[in-house]
Amino acid sequence: MLAKSSVGFLCRFTFKKANFSSFLRSKYWFVFFYFGALDACSLDPIGQALPVQERMYEPGQLIINRLFGYRGIILNSWKATLFDRNVVNDEQPTAFDPSTTSQGKGRPIYAYTVLADTHDLELCNSSLKSGITFLPDDQVALNTIYIVSGMDYAFHDDIIPYICKEPTPFKNEYFREFMHFDPDRAPHFFPTDNLRRWLQSRWQSLEVKTVHRETTEGLRTTVVPFLMGRQKFRFSEVAFSRYWRYLIRLENLTDEAVQLRERFWKVFSVTGSLESVNGKGVVGVQPLLRPDNPVFQYHSHVQVPVPWAHMWGSFRLDKADGGTVDVKIPPFPLCDKEQWPTEDSKDPLSPPSTPTPPG
Repeated sequence: MLAKSSVGFLCRFTFKKANFSSFLRSKYWFVFFYFGALDACSLDPIGQALPVQERMYEPGQLIINRLFGYRGIILNSWKATLFDRNVVNDEQPTAFDPSTTSQGKGRPIYAYTVLADTHDLELCNSSLKSGITFLPDDQVALNTIYIVSGMDYAFHDDIIPYICKEPTPFKNEYFREFMHFDPDRAPHFFPTDNLRRWLQSRWQSLEVKTVHRETTEGLRTTVVPFLMGRQKFRFSEVAFSRYWRYLIRLENLTDEAVQLRERFWKVFSVTGSLESVNGKGVVGVQPLLRPDNPVFQYHSHVQVPVPWAHMWGSFRLDKADGGTVDVKIPPFPLCDKEQWPTEDSKDPLSPPSTPTPPG
């Protein structure tokens, strides 16, 4: 009999740290741990492993997320650019200047919008705050954000592909609405017209364009910004407020446990204003990153009244020896390209606008 608290760990340990090179070439079945009413552990087959591939996976591909252990299916694939501040290019990197828009050189990376099994997500709730947030279509509903649960973002290296002959391979209320099943196709699942329409209507809020990464003393922070949309100010027909969602992944690549205690953010806008905010933990928690559970991922939001801004900051984490480490959050742009640089909603001599502090 296994303890309840060990299930999520077993899933993540199995998929993250096992040697997959021989396993993925075999014909064995993936198994997933479940608990019944009496806390009895059972093993259920969920599908057959496929080789990991370098090319981009197609929508409809079933996956296991090797970091969090959940089952999912790819809704859409994105070609993005990764900016890693620890990678030395031909030219030495210069100090970050928030008044510039240059990001240096990047490399291609694949990212995916994923529909996930809702039960599996509950098992990894301590390390993953899933769901994707959107602005309402009603422009009158100011400062309102709603969330579509059971969705997540994954990177190419997170994915272990598999196949399953079941028409509904896992539980999610949107699965049948978004996916058709054809056992003679490869992959067996493919997008419905409902999914295509939904993606088209939410493209701006969903698209992964840039990924920003930085590692500090073996602790890696990854950021992905998303422009959720614009809303006009209540008493203006020309000035807009931009709503941004940003995904944060914090990974402990060391052999020692650390715990996130504080966050420090800076937002620099094109008007020249600099806003600094700080707070305890993130999204109401202070996650503990252990070698056996080394990842925490969440999303938050920021509201910016100008078409161009930059964000950056740091996380302060406690170490096991009693010390602390300040982990850098790489700078990333908040650029509304459709409104920049054509928008001129403010007199350049007027007082600068102040962004709403991030969460």
